[in-house]
Amino acid sequence: MVIEQDNQSAIQMMERGKTTNPLSKHINVRYFFIKDRIDNGEIILEYVPTEEMVADVLTKPLQGAQFRKLRAKLQNLKE
Repeated sequence: MVIEQDNQSAIQMMERGKTTNPLSKHINVRYFFIKDRIDNGEIILEYVPTEEMVADVLTKPLQGAQFRKLRAKLQNLKE
């Protein structure tokens, strides 16, 4: 399974399995379920730029061309 993510810090934290920022030290080891799945090869984290995040069409108010572009991707249509 491929999980697309636009947060590079989150990707690094999951791939390393530890927090590197003092502000994220509160994250407990038990929450690294995804890390175990990455190590097993069950999940692949893939960076996708924010402008290409298809989920944004469902979660953010988008305007004009950006909305049409992501809507077409979601519908698997050509723009």
